[in-house]
Amino acid sequence: MKNRIAILLVLAAAGCRIKNNASLIITKMIPPTATALGSGLAQQLGCTFDPASPEFTPDLAFNPHENRGLIGAVVNNTIATTAAVNPVLRTDASTFLPHQAVVTYEFINAGGATAPSGETIVPTSGIEVPSSSSAVVGVAIFSGVNFTGFPNGGFVRTTMHLEGKLVDGSTVHTSEREYLFQICTTPGCSNGGPWTATVNGGTQSCL
Repeated sequence: MKNRIAILLVLAAAGCRIKNNASLIITKMIPPTATALGSGLAQQLGCTFDPASPEFTPDLAFNPHENRGLIGAVVNNTIATTAAVNPVLRTDASTFLPHQAVVTYEFINAGGATAPSGETIVPTSGIEVPSSSSAVVGVAIFSGVNFTGFPNGGFVRTTMHLEGKLVDGSTVHTSEREYLFQICTTPGCSNGGPWTATVNGGTQSCL
């Protein structure tokens, strides 16, 4: 009897945890879009993500001395809505609530610099991804990574997935996605893309 109960508990635990969910797909990685907000001395930098933005390829220039590594993962939630089951009493329980990104790093042509070993947990933005829709989840993908000794022109390949829950309580994570960054160390070397804007006469970056 005890063995049967134990088996049922294991099956129940497995039933509420869904890994490599084919219904939660990271379709692309996009940089933020920068906009100068306001005018005069009150002008400020505005940073947004547009799910319709194309993925920046082949690799994104990143200056660890000037940038934060803020990147957006576009998640497509293809899970069918549950709201139609009982539109009066039931809301959509298939909304994805991302909690964290799990990232691994590979340093390429890094001049002896060592990538963090294992998986790194990075907090995500509080955005929700409703069923049958797409949304951008912001991730500071290099949070806590040490680039000391990393040479100009080297590359970092990141592999990540997002973990979180559905509104119904299921623990899930998205598909994996790789994205390549090229490290640059010259001042201003990562400027010039849609992630930068001129604010109060100077260039500022959302990246």
